[in-house]
Amino acid sequence: MTNGKANFTSMELIKRTMPFFVARIMTYAIFALASIVFLAIMVGIGFLLLRMFGESAGAFIVVMLIALVVLFGGLRLLERYFLYMVKLGHVSVLVELLEEGIAPEDKGMVAYGKDRVIENFGASNVAFLVDNMVHAAVKQIQRWITRMGEMIRFLPGSQYLIMIINGIMSVSLNYIDEAVMSYVFLQRKREKEESVWRSACDGVVLYAQSWKDVLKSAVFSVLFIYVFSIVLFLALVFPAMLLSKVIAGDTEGLGYFLGALAVLGSAILTILIKRAIVDPVVTVIMVRGYQLSIRELEPAMDLQDKLLGVSSNFRKLHRKAKEEPHQPAADMAR
Repeated sequence: MTNGKANFTSMELIKRTMPFFVARIMTYAIFALASIVFLAIMVGIGFLLLRMFGESAGAFIVVMLIALVVLFGGLRLLERYFLYMVKLGHVSVLVELLEEGIAPEDKGMVAYGKDRVIENFGASNVAFLVDNMVHAAVKQIQRWITRMGEMIRFLPGSQYLIMIINGIMSVSLNYIDEAVMSYVFLQRKREKEESVWRSACDGVVLYAQSWKDVLKSAVFSVLFIYVFSIVLFLALVFPAMLLSKVIAGDTEGLGYFLGALAVLGSAILTILIKRAIVDPVVTVIMVRGYQLSIRELEPAMDLQDKLLGVSSNFRKLHRKAKEEPHQPAADMAR
């Protein structure tokens, strides 16, 4: 503890918030099982259509495209209407741990986190709207930050460094908005009399002030994401393809379709496992990195004015903050 605040490592935060990981893993596991069954049915339908229409693979391709659209549509709905609250609840508990060093007991931690989201935002749709506006503003600000890197392009090899930084910031964008949203929970924890829009606006400014420190967390996170995803996909696809070959035997054409199922199934499982395990790990790393980097900072008004000039989405967020300077979260849902 330093100045009343906790300096937990990322691993300690992961261990202390394990119920959120369990909730995500169980949810994605159920979805993965349903997806594999659905995909197998669709492959079977495609195979029957291929038999009916001879050599033309058009019907099979159409069936596979429909299957993928349905699966990813279902995944988006699941993440939007259930797992989003789990994710923000996780962020709220991380803030409590970093601010006070304590959190609720494991029993009921997920429900506790979701209650904190409602308490702070009034309703999940409000939290989702604020998050989307933060995401859009941060995206534009990141482009502005990376454009500043063009000033060093005259240095030998600088284009590769700029390209790497752009790639890292692009991938990390999916997690930085949650880090910025953690500032909203922090301000409400400190009982600041301001709207979530004002807190979100200041949180974006603080991100722009501390982007170099946040980038350090992003570098590790991006490497972790890529290595985990590639290794996991290879570990899944080769055994699956071998199994499909054994099952197909000498049946004409069956090996091709089972192989396609193996590749698609492995890709879907990789995505689901990554979202169930890797995403919350990276969220912990990014929230911790952001919170530690802003502990001694106050939002710089001169930087805010500069951001207003470079980001139209930040101007929208700032306008909302001015329109609702002290509106309680409970009123926002009405």
